[in-house]
Amino acid sequence: RTKTMIVPTLSVWLALCLTSNMIKDGLGLQVMMGPVRRKLLHPANIKDCGRRDALIRTVAASGALTIAAKYPAAASAREPGSTNLTESVQQIRDAAEALRRLRLDWAQYATIDGEGRAGDTTGARRILGGVAPQTGAVAIEVAKATPLYRIDGAFGAVRRAAIDSEGGSWESSIDLTTFDELAEEILFGVQKADGDFYSVLFASKGTKQISGIYSEAKVQVDRCILDFEKMVIVLKDAGAPDV
Repeated sequence: RTKTMIVPTLSVWLALCLTSNMIKDGLGLQVMMGPVRRKLLHPANIKDCGRRDALIRTVAASGALTIAAKYPAAASAREPGSTNLTESVQQIRDAAEALRRLRLDWAQYATIDGEGRAGDTTGARRILGGVAPQTGAVAIEVAKATPLYRIDGAFGAVRRAAIDSEGGSWESSIDLTTFDELAEEILFGVQKADGDFYSVLFASKGTKQISGIYSEAKVQVDRCILDFEKMVIVLKDAGAPDV
């Protein structure tokens, strides 16, 4: 009789714990995705029904990025949450260069096949950080080649260093307001461009629609390149090394 009462009690307890964790995770994801969802679904960004479908897929892709940020890969060249300021500054510098290379080689990544469908976009998404580096011994080299992966961690490290800094260090001279604004715009633009490269694979209205999605991604990349240039200037003006 005692065993009969204990088993249901443990089951209920485990169920409550699991439900609690799921609720917390769900609320956390909603809070993090709130600003992105509002921007992506703004009426100005929705041109027609076809684009609305693509934007819905963009939200899904952005959600995947948020989940990847919350549950990072086990190994990378720049560990998520690292406070190494030198590596973070170098990552920002390398990420800006990666975006410039993507823009220069745009025709190589924004392709349409002979049947009017989008080509493989994995290469572009990997540059944009939307495809997580593999784990294991190769992960470090992969992460070095994809500095936009977890770029939010680099922004966070610089921001924390500026807040915790004392007078006399270059970190204390950072224009933190401008830096934060640029970081927010870059994160949104990169996620949006990655979402476009994801959603274009599901486009069903032919070459015109696909070309339009690629064009929107290009606009985001161009804006991010300019924002990165402004961020580098902010860091240089503060006296940051290696930028």
